[in-house]
Amino acid sequence: MKNSIKNFLLESESEKNDNFIYIKSDTIAKINEVDWDQNDNYIKIDFTTTYKKKYSFLTKFTDFIEWQKKVEDKKDMFKNFLKDYFDSAKEVKVKQIDEIIDDTNEIMPDEDMPSNSTGRMIGTGHTMDLEKIFKRSMPKSVRNYSGNLGLGTVVW
Repeated sequence: MKNSIKNFLLESESEKNDNFIYIKSDTIAKINEVDWDQNDNYIKIDFTTTYKKKYSFLTKFTDFIEWQKKVEDKKDMFKNFLKDYFDSAKEVKVKQIDEIIDDTNEIMPDEDMPSNSTGRMIGTGHTMDLEKIFKRSMPKSVRNYSGNLGLGTVVW
């Protein structure tokens, strides 16, 4: 692994915050384990970064096979796949959905609120409403990516 100021700073950031994530092609140090299933169409690659953080990457097996067909050099195939993937991928920010269920159990979009609606659920004056509970219960250790090589998820 490279000893550099960049790795030192990344390592100290990852120690301060469990949810810290920084993955670029030059920070992928080694592949720990690879698992795939053609029937379920997934490949999982466990890897370690140069700043000693362990991650698992999941994507479609068919996307990996398509990439593999285009590559001449099969040496360090999984590491090269991750490097190519993170060179082209961007993190996908998921837009929070705010919706209300009406009397007939139909979803009402934000634009379709009645004129007297505040857009809030009953009981939201309390400090712990359902939205706050939902946000706190969401795992922070999942990031979704999208790029030329398809959709992927990083978990730690």
